[in-house]
Amino acid sequence: MKVDFFIVGAAKSGTTSLYNYLFKHPEVCMSSIKEPNFFSNKLLNEQKMYYKDIRIDSIEKYHNLFNKNINNKICGEASVSYLFYDKIAKQIKKYNKNAKIIIMLRNPIERAFSHYLMDLRLGFVNESFDSIIYRNSKNKNQHLHYQQYVKVGNYSSQVLKYFDSFGKENILIINYDDFVKSPSLEFKKTCKLLQISKQFNLDFDKKYNVGKLAKNKIISYLYSVYHLRRFVNLFFSDKLKLYFKRSLFHENINMSMSLKTRQYLYDYYLKDIKKLNLITSNKFARWIK
Repeated sequence: MKVDFFIVGAAKSGTTSLYNYLFKHPEVCMSSIKEPNFFSNKLLNEQKMYYKDIRIDSIEKYHNLFNKNINNKICGEASVSYLFYDKIAKQIKKYNKNAKIIIMLRNPIERAFSHYLMDLRLGFVNESFDSIIYRNSKNKNQHLHYQQYVKVGNYSSQVLKYFDSFGKENILIINYDDFVKSPSLEFKKTCKLLQISKQFNLDFDKKYNVGKLAKNKIISYLYSVYHLRRFVNLFFSDKLKLYFKRSLFHENINMSMSLKTRQYLYDYYLKDIKKLNLITSNKFARWIK
């Protein structure tokens, strides 16, 4: 078997929702875990990335993530680390030269802060967003936090790597803002790229991976344990999961970015956003003031 398509990123840009929508499609077989990180496993280990998720280190384990009785279904996965690292596009091309690629991009300023809030929720960071952005942090993972929040948002070179390896005709780029506004339309574009039926009823109102802050440090620690989260997702009913979310997490995270930091990041990203617009026919022009 071969995996047929890859949602390669970016993190905090709607990939979990798209993964779940495709998971329910009768013509698709998604990996049993959203982010196998098979092609990025070595790089993540070398960096000692702080996320406590599953990493698949052999082709056998990788292929075992897909249902053996797939019949004529196409197979896909959604490891968001694949977009950032330099050599992944070529590795995927070597693995499957006919693969289709889906890239979801969010305004890098909003994406950076959303990523920070996720790490805060998971207990991986306990300091201010500004201390990391301005590199005043004393945390041992400061360089990784800066990479995950800031460097990951330099999209143009990342997208070009996939254009060079697969050609624009085999890649769908989704603007997160468009995905939020009309998920059904962007899903139909995804189906067109993958050559699967668009006539499929889905509840696009259901939200996935919505940011919530734990009510205390114990809950935050437990939530950071990947295997525990996975167990809950697999074996708890939607009704019970909703009960726990409402009981253990704050409904709203009342945190915002300072105007100074927002302007700082805008100035930092502006040149790259302009490059991104050049190679995507101004798909992200709304990000420029």
